[in-house]
Amino acid sequence: MLRILLTKYWVLAHLLVLAGTLCFNPSPSAWGALWCAGSLILMMCCVPPPLRGESLLMARERVAHRVSRDVVLWCLVLGALVLGAALLNGPREAVYEPGLRRWVFSPPPLPLLPSSIVPGAGKPFFSGVVCGLSAAVAIRCALPRGQRLLALLGLGALAGLLALGAALTAWVQGAAPTLNWLGGAFGAGTLWLLCACVLFGVAAEAFLEGHIKTLIWALSAGALNLIGLLALAPVSLLALLAPALVVYGCFAGVAVRGSGRYPRMLWGCVLVLPPIFAAGLGLVFRPGGVLALGGPESWGAAMDAFWKQWVFRAGLAFRVLEAEPMLGTGADGFAQMAPFFLKGRAWALWRAGGTGVPCDLFALLAARGLLGTVILLLPGVAMLGRCVVRWVAFCQARRRSYSVRYVFVLIGSVMGVAGVLAASVFGAPLQAPAVLGAFLMVCACMGGWMPRAR
Repeated sequence: MLRILLTKYWVLAHLLVLAGTLCFNPSPSAWGALWCAGSLILMMCCVPPPLRGESLLMARERVAHRVSRDVVLWCLVLGALVLGAALLNGPREAVYEPGLRRWVFSPPPLPLLPSSIVPGAGKPFFSGVVCGLSAAVAIRCALPRGQRLLALLGLGALAGLLALGAALTAWVQGAAPTLNWLGGAFGAGTLWLLCACVLFGVAAEAFLEGHIKTLIWALSAGALNLIGLLALAPVSLLALLAPALVVYGCFAGVAVRGSGRYPRMLWGCVLVLPPIFAAGLGLVFRPGGVLALGGPESWGAAMDAFWKQWVFRAGLAFRVLEAEPMLGTGADGFAQMAPFFLKGRAWALWRAGGTGVPCDLFALLAARGLLGTVILLLPGVAMLGRCVVRWVAFCQARRRSYSVRYVFVLIGSVMGVAGVLAASVFGAPLQAPAVLGAFLMVCACMGGWMPRAR
């Protein structure tokens, strides 16, 4: 048993420990992130899970060959160098420039490298990028499809425990916890939305294949994520959740009828009642109950105020980007530099909305510049682009037959990833290390669920 644990499941265990560290650590350390990522990569190369009929040496050769060709690994190295240089190259002091008649920030100690006005502010994002990309490399290069499924179940269970704890805290205290290390209620809700969509896709696939234990685990973990989502997330995320629940409800009815399993009523209750019960329990735990969701009038006023802030801060982000277009100003650079461009009534909007940027792309551009943004977007584009290429090949195939196993896990993953990308347009959830790490893990797993040629 110990031999099996140390060879077959050792990388998976490291992967889940890394995911738990991101989810439950309120103050991530840059050195701790490097330690977790390095240990995971080392274990992936030294003790990879062997496939059927493989010896340990053959598994090492297979993983080494994949690692040498994996573009995400080199993106991890480049991203760590860019973000690490910004952490070390600072701080920068504000000085008054008589010729420009305004305040500016002094040059960094090393002018040709990325820098930060406040270097310590970039540690959480550094941890999320390094840990998330190292997990993606391990999933892509070492984990077989069966263990990828276990990784998704483990990630969903960790997020579900976090959701249940946060919901109970809100119910006992009568106020929502801050959850700052998750990006507040919006970032935490995005994490739970992603995990809920993936887990219900796993549950659908497990039902069709007759894997009852997997079905129970997926439904239980998905229900826990739903509890946290309904208890704490803003209304905008609940609107993104609604289509996923409708799709799952339609699938449950059709699948139970076409599966030939009896009694149909029992199986229908098994698939449908856990999400319904979890949604109701989440509304019970929500501070203020159902009435806290408000009505159309309050939603309209909130949307109007949000849109004004979004347009205002997007313009400020581009002003900050124009000041340092290539390398950016660092993690907290927008909050420090944006006030230099405020005049008149703009100060009222600034004070009303805090110091952040309500869009991940604009926040990344302002903080990392054009060069850093391209480097940090490359791994996501590589993973999602690979899935798109495979899907196009599957749609255009005429003479080859394809295996579509795990198609419902793919559907759930696609809906979760699409929900995160939609949320990142109107918020900045991917700045939180746990959300970014979970997003990269799901993107890395998606390649294993694509249709494969027989």
